[in-house]
Amino acid sequence: MAQAIGGIAAVIIAVALAWVASRQAHAADEQAIAAKKQATSAEAQIFTSLLIADKQASPNISISAAKDPGGIIIKERIAILNNGAGAARDLRLKYRDANTNSDVTINNNTLVVRDSLPVSIDGGRANTSGLTLTYSTIFGTQSALDFNWDTVASQSIDEKLSITHLGFDIPVEHENDFWRRVARV
Repeated sequence: MAQAIGGIAAVIIAVALAWVASRQAHAADEQAIAAKKQATSAEAQIFTSLLIADKQASPNISISAAKDPGGIIIKERIAILNNGAGAARDLRLKYRDANTNSDVTINNNTLVVRDSLPVSIDGGRANTSGLTLTYSTIFGTQSALDFNWDTVASQSIDEKLSITHLGFDIPVEHENDFWRRVARV
């Protein structure tokens, strides 16, 4: 009889230990899920911080007619202005017609804040094909500013700014949402 009671007690203890082990495994699973959620949230926070910093330190490029010191418009010349809070790097200007010699010569590949670069263009070609100015932020985000040049009014028209490459990774969970929001801008 003592053996039977001992056997029953051993079974009860084994069941209790199995139940405790099961609860511990469940708790460990819950902790792992919570840790993963916390890591995902931290990753999203870092991405948001980088996105805000990139935006705050971004150039704000505008295109206008180049003028001489007396304020007279110089035909066949544009001015690329940076009115933003950060430098525009890796500047490249191209005609969109994809003909040979589509690159336009720019004297400097960096445009600092509150500065401008005069650039000579073929007004007729710019009017017909349009131009694309590409540049990068200090974070490596690349943008493209497409525009047409109205030779009669000596002004940029139909400007379209787009982000062509982010300088940092988007968390996978937020990638579709991010590009949807960018497309609306």
